[in-house]
Amino acid sequence: MCYNSLPEGYTFLDKIDLQNNRKQFAIVNVLSAVLLVVFLAIGCFIESPSVLLDGELVFGIVIPAIVLCVGIVLYIVLHEAVHGMFMYAFCKSRLRFGYKVIYAYAGSDAYYDKLKYIIIALGPLVIWGIVFAVLTVFFHSGVWFWVIWLLQVTNVSGAAGDIFCTFKMLKYPSDILVQDTGTEMTVYSRTKSEEKVD
Repeated sequence: MCYNSLPEGYTFLDKIDLQNNRKQFAIVNVLSAVLLVVFLAIGCFIESPSVLLDGELVFGIVIPAIVLCVGIVLYIVLHEAVHGMFMYAFCKSRLRFGYKVIYAYAGSDAYYDKLKYIIIALGPLVIWGIVFAVLTVFFHSGVWFWVIWLLQVTNVSGAAGDIFCTFKMLKYPSDILVQDTGTEMTVYSRTKSEEKVD
């Protein structure tokens, strides 16, 4: 289900604020750092980082570094585009894109049910995770492996907020509706409770 306005009978249940809630901000950033370290370690098992020093300066380091930097910028845009694509596909409401502090975001005024919101949250992680995994099959060694793998690391660690929100959604009742305006997710339920879910 998806609604352009909050249906009758729904009341406020909880709010996820990844920008202003210090506890949530800290959890997401610790999770991001852990995922970063874990996936860098996995990459080291697949291909030694020493390959980055084996080639000549221009083609072995400079050009791959430029490609990586451009790739990360494009990835951030495309990550939010996937969020927006699912938001619009589920409920053709006006979308907003932007950047606040350290977060890029896609937002909407619509209200999404639990399953649809989880799909919105995890869509970019899954889609780009598959894309980068396929690319590592073709670029499975050398410096270009590391370019692709670092994009994958960016994908996974950068989705820490999406993963956090998904775990929060799993703790809520099945009848929730979620409005995601960007860095704030407001959760409503038919359960008439003002009690927050930790």
